[in-house]
Amino acid sequence: MRRCAVVVVLLLTLAGVIISVAAEESATITLLFRDMEMHVGQTFAVRIIDETSGMEIDRMAVPQIPAAEFDLEIAVPIGGTYSIDFFADVNGNGRYDAPPVDHAWRLRLADVEESQTLPFTHTLEFTDIAWPPLIDGRIEEAEYLHSLTESETGIVLYWQNDSTTLYVGLASPGTGWVAIGFEPQQRMLGANIIIAAVAADGLVIEDHYGSGQTSHREDAVSTIIDAAGVEEKGTTTVEFAIPLFGSGNDADLEPGQLLSIILAYHRTSDRLTSRHSRRAQTEIELDG
Repeated sequence: MRRCAVVVVLLLTLAGVIISVAAEESATITLLFRDMEMHVGQTFAVRIIDETSGMEIDRMAVPQIPAAEFDLEIAVPIGGTYSIDFFADVNGNGRYDAPPVDHAWRLRLADVEESQTLPFTHTLEFTDIAWPPLIDGRIEEAEYLHSLTESETGIVLYWQNDSTTLYVGLASPGTGWVAIGFEPQQRMLGANIIIAAVAADGLVIEDHYGSGQTSHREDAVSTIIDAAGVEEKGTTTVEFAIPLFGSGNDADLEPGQLLSIILAYHRTSDRLTSRHSRRAQTEIELDG
């Protein structure tokens, strides 16, 4: 498990109490975990999601559950409604597997206005929380459920989805922009295109649509939920999340759907209007 690159998290274990230090202007939520005997010594991970935006607020990992009873303090911005997803790595393989292989649960916090406690007593009624990749611009082995290397461009594509969100990683063999387009009608026409570059001052990422067979324009409303990118050793890696169900010029994507996709990149240019160095079209299948 890796820490989020955006929110700095410090984990301390003192007498079975694990403390997370996060942003200011927030409410402290104390999660009270009880009857966790069967998971003592196992890795435990927690993820907090803003239900309004779909953004991940924070995630953290406890290397070993310290005791049958332990408390975990998290901080969330005041005024929001949050899902708190967590799981114990029962099979010890270092990643999330859907229950009953791993044990996973979800709690909900609505309209948070002040600090409070939230109890959880171990139960065998699990929730498949579809633990997603960490959007930080770095892709670890087995972080995504699916991957392919496209031979014409050399781009490595990673993807994973749940019932509402598609998570994508792109590893380009160049230092310029990289892009993916979903469900083109003819060449670029009609495609939902995400194009990004890691420039000197950070990630530049835009939501475009195929306005013609060989042209694209920025969409009036971006549907990008989260994104990050890293450029190093002559390669560019970009990760992002988008909703499956589109808006504006974006077509809906369905779980289990076979998708036609476009992949393209530029070897050196970060200008999103520069003509691609290589381009290809292929297919991927979403999880049902």
